[in-house]
Amino acid sequence: MSGFWLKILAMISMLIDHTGMVLFPQMQGLRVLGRLAFPLYCFLLAEGAVHTSNSKRYLGRLLGFALLSEIPFDLACHNTALWMQSQNVFFTLFLGLAACELLKRFAPERPFWSLVGVAGLAGLAEILQTDYGAFGVGLVIVFYICRTSPARGTILFTILNTGFSLLNHMTLQLAAPVAVLPILLYNGQRGRALNKYVFYWVYPIHLLLLFFLRRFLM
Repeated sequence: MSGFWLKILAMISMLIDHTGMVLFPQMQGLRVLGRLAFPLYCFLLAEGAVHTSNSKRYLGRLLGFALLSEIPFDLACHNTALWMQSQNVFFTLFLGLAACELLKRFAPERPFWSLVGVAGLAGLAEILQTDYGAFGVGLVIVFYICRTSPARGTILFTILNTGFSLLNHMTLQLAAPVAVLPILLYNGQRGRALNKYVFYWVYPIHLLLLFFLRRFLM
């Protein structure tokens, strides 16, 4: 399975999840299907951290869409244009990529301070209350460190996810390790070419559409 199809699967899972969250909260099955999205995006981000030719541009793109997506996220999830108690997942992915860059540049020579920096970024995710918080940043790091051993990465992911789910009483999140299967089927190839901004724009646009659909239908 190529990276292109992993992105398609992650996007479909995300759309199902958010549709269930916003329009059909009583249909928990939709939320279960949506558990595949986040680990797949974290895995793809870790792959992107390895292969990107311009990490600064990559970071800037994630931060830009984090800022752009915040109002749509707040409208869809909290029914208000500004909700400071939680921030959208692009902020989590931005901090995860920043942590990868710290390890890439400084871990060989300064391993201790690299770990301190990574811990600081994970802590910042908790302070900002980004979607999935420190767990999300940690998951990106797990996939990045285990990029040459996907089986080991998926085992660590399952352990972390189980702990996160139980500590936060999020029983639905226990279904997330289903994402292990497509991850292990990944062939390391980019796959079909498609403008990368398509996958970025889907996030804020679909959240806005779901918000307006809820206002219209309810």
